[in-house]
Amino acid sequence: MKKFIVLIILLQFVSCEKDKNCSDVIRGKLNHLISDQDLITVKSLFKSNNLSLDNFQVYRLQKDKLGHNHVRCYQYVNGLNVFYNDVIFHFDNTGHYYFLSGEIISKIDIDPSPKLDQQAVVQLFLKSVDDDGFYSDNLKEFEDRCFSCELGYWDLNTGISYADLDFRLAWRIKPEGHDYPVAIINDAENKLIYYDNGIRY
Repeated sequence: MKKFIVLIILLQFVSCEKDKNCSDVIRGKLNHLISDQDLITVKSLFKSNNLSLDNFQVYRLQKDKLGHNHVRCYQYVNGLNVFYNDVIFHFDNTGHYYFLSGEIISKIDIDPSPKLDQQAVVQLFLKSVDDDGFYSDNLKEFEDRCFSCELGYWDLNTGISYADLDFRLAWRIKPEGHDYPVAIINDAENKLIYYDNGIRY
């Protein structure tokens, strides 16, 4: 029994060390994040309205008091996540598609092959954490963590109303299993684009 427990601990350590260096980079569309039953509903709604799910990852299905369904999706272009450009497909109580929240991104002319290696991404993230007054005292703790690294696209004009889309190939990195702190790193320029420590006042 003790040998079995030691084996589990060793496997967890090896897995953590592998992830910490971002050797398993998330890229490409993952499975939908809803139940099988909800996915059947979503597929039926999309099929009956001649809509394709090919470039979307569904992460939530909501049904309101009027019987309308709202399908929330992450977008993927060139096989990569378009960070923070989610869309919502709205269907009325008869299943008719009537509105889209957000903008569908159908094309991004940027090579999806990264220039940065994963270790450089980790080091830039740790520097951002060190520069953060909330986490700098705990940098050693962050250095020992595993990280989630995802390659995707980031719009430099995110959050600016009526601005043209201006995408860059980018990395999103955060501690594995946590939402914050999170950083977006420009792959071509090896430069921090966005950082959020999750602290709200």
